[in-house]
Amino acid sequence: MQKADLLKAQRLSRAILLDILSNDTLKKIDNFSELHDHVDANCLGGVGQSWHWLHDEENKLDILNEAQNMVNRALGVINAKIPADSNNAEGH
Repeated sequence: MQKADLLKAQRLSRAILLDILSNDTLKKIDNFSELHDHVDANCLGGVGQSWHWLHDEENKLDILNEAQNMVNRALGVINAKIPADSNNAEGH
């Protein structure tokens, strides 16, 4: 994937994550596909409205898929279960 397309996917994933993190139910979900149980996940981040330029992109499916992959990775980090006896940032 071209760097320009990666940057577009990154911007899109950020917008999607902001929507997810502003919703108490959605931010507990571990991956993008599970979001569909609660909302039309394909519209998160304003994809259907604010991202109208995306419809004209030659690689729009690649950009959307990469954005979803980025969201999945972020959700995995956000919702990671850290064992209580692990060495974490709080020093416990």
